[in-house]
Amino acid sequence: MRFPSLGRYSRCVRSAFAAGALFALADGVAAESKAPAPQCDYAVYQRLSLTKHQHGSDGAVVLMRERSMLAVEQYSPEEPETPCNARLLLVGKNNVPVATQELERPLAKIAAIQLIGGRPASFALTVDYSSGIGSYSGPATRFFDVIAGSMQWLQAQDSTTGKLQEIRVASALKTEWQPFPHGRNQDLLEISCRPRFNDEQDDSFEVTFKRYRFNGRDWLLYSRSEKGFWENEGAFPQESLFPR
Repeated sequence: MRFPSLGRYSRCVRSAFAAGALFALADGVAAESKAPAPQCDYAVYQRLSLTKHQHGSDGAVVLMRERSMLAVEQYSPEEPETPCNARLLLVGKNNVPVATQELERPLAKIAAIQLIGGRPASFALTVDYSSGIGSYSGPATRFFDVIAGSMQWLQAQDSTTGKLQEIRVASALKTEWQPFPHGRNQDLLEISCRPRFNDEQDDSFEVTFKRYRFNGRDWLLYSRSEKGFWENEGAFPQESLFPR
């Protein structure tokens, strides 16, 4: 009697396992789709006013949180977290919603930030992605303007590749950012530290310095990396270390 080779047997086992995992995943998705939506009790956490003169329409940018999260300032792994994620609203006259965006986590906040001199302030949306473990999770911030009654997320062109990408900065153990004055405007500086992963034996890190700068017409991204290690436990690096 001829027995199948171990390699063939192994492939069969892997195929059967993969098929079983796929069916289990499908069953899980089906069960999840049948689960009732969480009952959320949303309340206004922040409201920043808009004017027709500056933003093209009267209204407000509104950040909604689940009521149980209104008094929570930052993520804590010891506190229960609601399944109700925060929501960002753009409302017009009489609080009529113009646009609504459901965010990815329950904790979020908004703030006005003057990035370009002589223009209305932009808005910073910060969503807390903290997980309680690791050194890369934490609050992430995006920026948008309200123009002609709509939210327009700020994007920057990579000065090296020419690619356009949304401006996004973060704050964690191995990442930090801050604005820095540049004439009438403000640059956005971000430093991050990540493993190099050149090969399986490489356990070194590299530090990346990014600068977002408005050139009078568009936002540009300047970036450089070097071998090294950095953690957010002291003063922010000198501005001269960031490319331009």
